[in-house]
Amino acid sequence: MSSINIEKISIVHWFPELERHTCGYCKKENGAVSYGMWAEQLNIDDYQNLIDRGWRRSGMYCYKPIMDLTCCPQYTIRCNTLQFKISKSQKKIIKKFNKFVTDGSGFKDPVIGEPMDDVQHEHIIIKEKPNVSLDYNQLNVTALNDKIEDATEASSSASVEVLKIEVPKPMDKLPVGPNPNKPPSKKAKVLRLERKKQKLLAKGIVFEPNASKGNEVKSLEDFLKDIPENAKYKFKTKLIPSVHINNELENDKIIEFQLYKKYQMAVHNDPPDKCTITGFTRFLISSPLKSVRVRGNTSSVTYGTFHQQYWLDDKLIAVAVLDILPRCVSSVYFFYDPEYRFLTLGTYGSLREIQFVRSLHATVPAIQYYYMGFYIHSCPKMRYKGKINQSFLLCPETYNWFPIDDCITKLDKNKYSRLNDDPDAVDENLCTRADIDRIKVCVSYSFTLFGNYKHQYGEQDVFDNIGRLIGKKNASNLLFVSSKE
Repeated sequence: MSSINIEKISIVHWFPELERHTCGYCKKENGAVSYGMWAEQLNIDDYQNLIDRGWRRSGMYCYKPIMDLTCCPQYTIRCNTLQFKISKSQKKIIKKFNKFVTDGSGFKDPVIGEPMDDVQHEHIIIKEKPNVSLDYNQLNVTALNDKIEDATEASSSASVEVLKIEVPKPMDKLPVGPNPNKPPSKKAKVLRLERKKQKLLAKGIVFEPNASKGNEVKSLEDFLKDIPENAKYKFKTKLIPSVHINNELENDKIIEFQLYKKYQMAVHNDPPDKCTITGFTRFLISSPLKSVRVRGNTSSVTYGTFHQQYWLDDKLIAVAVLDILPRCVSSVYFFYDPEYRFLTLGTYGSLREIQFVRSLHATVPAIQYYYMGFYIHSCPKMRYKGKINQSFLLCPETYNWFPIDDCITKLDKNKYSRLNDDPDAVDENLCTRADIDRIKVCVSYSFTLFGNYKHQYGEQDVFDNIGRLIGKKNASNLLFVSSKE
């Protein structure tokens, strides 16, 4: 077996207690329920596997809502950007932005109490780092490699016990679809065309539509780049690795923080003393993800955490914090200058991020999804993510993806739902007892496997729960730091 490279392994601290806190959506005390872990460092493949099981990160802290216990279930949502088609309302938002950049039109002074962009964020969860010191240079990696090899040989003849999870029966499917007794309604565009024909016929003119013009379909990219070179403002985006902002670009960090503070106070009504540069750094700059250059790639695509800055001339107006992963771009947070609220920057930013994913796909074909965080159907303000077409929700029991349109009826009936209609479908990434015994544990600067660890420290229930929540793929990859001496 090949040895372990400590620079590439994921190192985490597990919080064994079920965490309860006030819900950020319905404000119910102790209504939000989750498990979490602090990540010292995360391999990008491991984090991709985690978010595909409903996990999400806030700075260095990773958490997974317990969907059947929490008051406002949070369903992971992603968009297939290759199938995305821009809507009429989304076109209007881009055109409004482009027109402002072109000639400055549309600007209006913000009014106190005026509604902000409809884009709202899921509740921010920040947790302190566990009081466990760890010096990677003192870790006995050789010992771990030997124990992994021994455990692998021993497990080849061992019996396999699957950890069972109770799966509720699917709900009866309600009938959906158009009323067969009602004639199909016509689109507004068709009705306008018919009225135009009638007016011209009344004047004795035969209407002949321009066939070539009708066949032209502008893409999302066409709309976004439709800004003339002689525009009043110069608009540009800059993609900067988060680690550079933290270690090298102190001026960028200060400028971003000032914008973040302005946004938090105006949009989320945070008091000034709550918005500190320490909290900003911990939440949006610190990241456990290790930057990795795409192998065999001649372009500049790199996995990791980035800040995509939006500039008008020399003024920063918005920042998107993004994780670039092997199969997707995951949105961490988006904040903007409230003075530009009239540009609907939250929605505009989402469209820019979809285009960004598609640009990465041209170089790295595996990257095609845009993860928008959580969709919370029980909170009307958080339903806006469902407006982006070709979006899919993650089933909280089988971890398969389903079109959001097929899930709405279920969520209207019950806020927690198994989204998979197949009663025989199971979690194919479910851990066996042998998988859990091979989980790597660090105790007092030495490595061992849980199969050995449990004989001295027990904690079978804790690690059974870990295996259930992180899945088989990550059970063999993550290294858990124990607080035991």
